[in-house]
Amino acid sequence: MLRLGTKVRFNGQDAMVVARTLAGVPRYDLRLDDGHLVKYALEADLEIVSTDGIMAPTLGGPAGTTVWGDHGRV
Repeated sequence: MLRLGTKVRFNGQDAMVVARTLAGVPRYDLRLDDGHLVKYALEADLEIVSTDGIMAPTLGGPAGTTVWGDHGRV
């Protein structure tokens, strides 16, 4: 479950989670950087960019462990 305010990428566009549903499969309402609102996006369609100002984790450390950090971004 993503927290409100989580920064994500949806269809190649940066966005922020502004609402979520709790019934069945979680779905999220997103505000895109251009101001448009996307309703009921599935979590599987989202790429987490950051949460609360912390860079998103990625898998790929030793034995598939989670790695936190800037992932080579400058």
